[in-house]
Amino acid sequence: MGKPKERRILYENIDAPDMHTLDVYRRHGGYASLEKLFDLNAEQLLDIVRDSGLRGRGGAGVSAGFKWNLMGQGEPKYLIANADESEPGTFSNRYILQHKPHMLIEGMIIAAWSLGVHKAYVYVRGEFTLGKKRLDAAIQEAYEAGILGESVAGHDFALDIYTHAGAGAYICGEETGLIESLEGKRGQPRVKPPFFPAAIGVFMQPTMVHNVETLSNLPYIINNGTEWYQSLGAVYKDTPRGVDPMNTGTKLYCVSGHVEKPGVYEVEMGLTVRELVELAGGVRGGNEVKAVIPGGSSAPVLTPYELDVPVDFTCLQMAKTMLGSGGIIVMDETTCTVRALENLMDFYAHESCGQCTPCRVGTPWTRDIVARIEAGKGRPGDVDHLIEVANNVANIDTFTWNTICVFGIAVSWPAVSFARKFRPEFEAHIEQGKCVTLPVSEAVAPPEENYAWPQELPEVERKPTWDY
Repeated sequence: MGKPKERRILYENIDAPDMHTLDVYRRHGGYASLEKLFDLNAEQLLDIVRDSGLRGRGGAGVSAGFKWNLMGQGEPKYLIANADESEPGTFSNRYILQHKPHMLIEGMIIAAWSLGVHKAYVYVRGEFTLGKKRLDAAIQEAYEAGILGESVAGHDFALDIYTHAGAGAYICGEETGLIESLEGKRGQPRVKPPFFPAAIGVFMQPTMVHNVETLSNLPYIINNGTEWYQSLGAVYKDTPRGVDPMNTGTKLYCVSGHVEKPGVYEVEMGLTVRELVELAGGVRGGNEVKAVIPGGSSAPVLTPYELDVPVDFTCLQMAKTMLGSGGIIVMDETTCTVRALENLMDFYAHESCGQCTPCRVGTPWTRDIVARIEAGKGRPGDVDHLIEVANNVANIDTFTWNTICVFGIAVSWPAVSFARKFRPEFEAHIEQGKCVTLPVSEAVAPPEENYAWPQELPEVERKPTWDY
């Protein structure tokens, strides 16, 4: 196996001058998929997307084809591109808006044709001012060129795309909270069931919600075919029930924190945490890794014992964490894990919409326990108390939550995983009555005690090579 390398597909030519304009995008092959698209009917397109193995890149990793198959039959139907990208540690989608907005438009046209949608929205995070400006300009160019409007690319199909700026609320990254905000209401999630967007979404009509990266894969799947897309990434054998073995395609990994070269790296799925850190130049100053968050701040943290876990949907799920948005946050030996968790909990306490009691009460309660420990005022039993309170919001062991939406998981999973895996450092804060940053060897609980990687890696059917 060669040294990990980037495999740019979505990010190919992203740095080309004026790539955000229609002329330059077309010069690099943009909108070529539309020449094939309208020869395919909805059922054929559904088969292509399902067979490709494309999974949602925004969080849960649900099969895109499976979601499309759930789309309700009411009229009108809607498509929403989630460009909120509110997960801390994630910053890949905004570059698509800024540098390749036409790629998103092309992907939305493909999805709309298959789903029978004629009205689509892009919900853009309010802080992404440059991205929204360029996306609006790209949409206008597409209308002027006949790519959007009453006759998409000269075919008997109408599609209008609108943009909507959010107000910077984390919870509006959740699809039903986004829908509420898009309708002009307060961004608070809806109860599921009955409000599954594919059945009852925006304006109470069937709605398909995908994030920017997911939709941006569609033109390449149509252009190159399912076999090409299936050849990218990793596939596993004999995974446990409920664990999807497919990890096809590339992923935009946002690597930040204590690495020499932070940034976005597009790589075939299947590389390990260690390899991804190496790709980002290694840990700053040659320091030792202390902790890695693998999927945005809501994902359970990994320890140095788990650096050989592949960073894909399958293996991270088996490691009791998740790929999520692909936000990889690396922390070196100088990090105080109690302080790191306090920072995360302070963020989530601020972002809770307050709609349901477990989250409204449990999130600041969790934050306050961590803050007390960090301030040197911790009490014996606080670590167990922290785990108990967080697990009452959402239980990490049973994968259940007591909140309306999965925001409870975003609070509970980091809290419980940090407290369990770095318990010695938490206890040292309590015992010494001050902030204590222990060496890695002392800060991390042994694997048998900290719920680290609990079993052998699944057997690989196909994994990528890096000698491109």
